[in-house]
Amino acid sequence: MIRPKQRDLFAVIGNPVAHSLSPVMMEAAFAELGFSAVYLALEVDSISEDLDILWNFGFRGLSVTLPFKEAAFLFSQFTEETARRIRAVNTLRRHENGWEGTNTDWIGSVRALEQVSPLRGKRVLVLGAGGAARAVVYGLIRSGAAVSISNRTPERGEALAQAFRCGFVPLAELEKDHSGESFDVVVQCTSAGLLGDEDPQVVPDSFFLPGMIVMDTIYTPQWTTFLKKARNAGCSTVPGSEMLLHQGAMQLEWWLGREKLEPAVIGAMRDALSKALADG
Repeated sequence: MIRPKQRDLFAVIGNPVAHSLSPVMMEAAFAELGFSAVYLALEVDSISEDLDILWNFGFRGLSVTLPFKEAAFLFSQFTEETARRIRAVNTLRRHENGWEGTNTDWIGSVRALEQVSPLRGKRVLVLGAGGAARAVVYGLIRSGAAVSISNRTPERGEALAQAFRCGFVPLAELEKDHSGESFDVVVQCTSAGLLGDEDPQVVPDSFFLPGMIVMDTIYTPQWTTFLKKARNAGCSTVPGSEMLLHQGAMQLEWWLGREKLEPAVIGAMRDALSKALADG
């Protein structure tokens, strides 16, 4: 086994992953903390095989992104309670005998949204049924929101709704006039619009209503077509970079065994993200 000695090794794994801003955010945090570590972006093909390679290479912690969050849960040797409830893992840390998995996406989404408004009692629509959606739904329910799910593949959406005992809305229902009146908050959890690709019409323009809170979990680009349409309709918009920031802070706390990161560290992470987004 190879063991790094001068710096600890961390990485984000996914496919694609070249767009990830996690490295600039985490490197800024390490610098602020005075912690000797390297954080890489690694594209993986087979998570079952590549996790073994990264373990043998001595990595201390991993962030997991699309499309491997649900698979990472299955291949974790140990999982904490939240990950078992969500059945998706976005964070792995080195355990004595294998990878231990948790999920920080749920608290990242909650903290990002609650900067705009408390979630208790809000009617929330989640678009998508993958690993990110599972975490967002968990966090919303835990925060006291009334959640409904919609997904292009009805079977997956209905299965997620059943797992969390919440509502399911067929996409066709969202195309009806005034359907947006049923929701206070909308969270887009699919990969539509990632990397600036022209995203499909997830919901019609008429769905967005003034006063609605709308978040996209995608952060590259910062202003997806989805968010632009919501903003033009008078909605309060939350970019995915805010969710990235808060879930990343929780990842660091879990990796390093810290109860809470100092405000200066969070500030360094936010500044690094803002600069990277501005530089395009």
